[in-house]
Amino acid sequence: MVVLLRDTRRVQALLVASLVPSAIDASRELARGNHLEPADVGFSVIGTLFLLVLLTTAFDSSMKRKLDSARIFALLIAIAIVLGATEGLVALAIATKFDLPIVSPAHATVATVLRMGAVNGLLGLGLWAMAVVFPFAVRDSKARAAEAEQLRTAAELAHLRANVHPHFIFNTLSTVAGLIGENPDEARRLIGALGDLLRDSLGGTDEMQTIEGEVSWLKRYAGILETRHRGMLTFQWDIADITRTVLIPRLLLQPLLENAVKHGALRCAEGGMVAVRTMLEPGTPPRVRCVVEDNGPGASPARRPGARGIELVTRRLTLKYAGAATFRLESTNGQTRSIVELPMEI
Repeated sequence: MVVLLRDTRRVQALLVASLVPSAIDASRELARGNHLEPADVGFSVIGTLFLLVLLTTAFDSSMKRKLDSARIFALLIAIAIVLGATEGLVALAIATKFDLPIVSPAHATVATVLRMGAVNGLLGLGLWAMAVVFPFAVRDSKARAAEAEQLRTAAELAHLRANVHPHFIFNTLSTVAGLIGENPDEARRLIGALGDLLRDSLGGTDEMQTIEGEVSWLKRYAGILETRHRGMLTFQWDIADITRTVLIPRLLLQPLLENAVKHGALRCAEGGMVAVRTMLEPGTPPRVRCVVEDNGPGASPARRPGARGIELVTRRLTLKYAGAATFRLESTNGQTRSIVELPMEI
């Protein structure tokens, strides 16, 4: 209730909406030439406002508990029916005790009042949805769309800075310089891989790309790292053929791979390993699972210095898939896994 009162726009919307039923009834009675009863109008306004406030409070509580849409909808329907019927009984009791004209004599039976109250409760639910849920859902949708666009741009810039950072280029070129004399072919390959990374970092404006495209870029990046950390770092790739054409958000796996290398595999004294796997999870509809695993120290992944990239991944999944995608971190037996599950989109 306190949170509701702090939201001025919602309070205003509820107050205006509470006047709608009584205004409609008043217009109908005046059109028929009947006299308006202040008690009837006042009870209608107060009852409607009470119903709208309770529905709003129940909705906010359900959202905090992260109930699914079906449960929230069922809860609001139940509240609307019960409260509408209860208000009908209260109106009948007040009308009988104090002889107030708030219930029509033709409807002054318990069964009729319960039935009409339940219907009025459902009508109030529709009024609440139009006054509270719809306008604020539209506003939230626009805000989420704007944030998603900002995050996409930020992710691309982060990708550019992380992988075409002057230090990255300097370290790679230093490795090339050391290879020119002892292994010219490897030096040329490394220069070509670096050129591909620079080209890709400056292109690729689409928000989505195939897993095949994502993995292809990751392999070039991994190839440079393997050369730079000779004997200290290896990569394994297990990409299911059926997942190669699946679309995922661009750069989604890059922060996970970077985190696995920097804060996992390179801290393994006996040689670091990073494995990237994709597979199809059966179900209706089917889902795609992407796993980035390293054999570094098994400390809690959430405490790793690379948690900023992980936060970006989770936020992008939330904005893109609105709860249909999941991300989790696991650390067991000296292995840390970043696991993404998302709908299959081709």
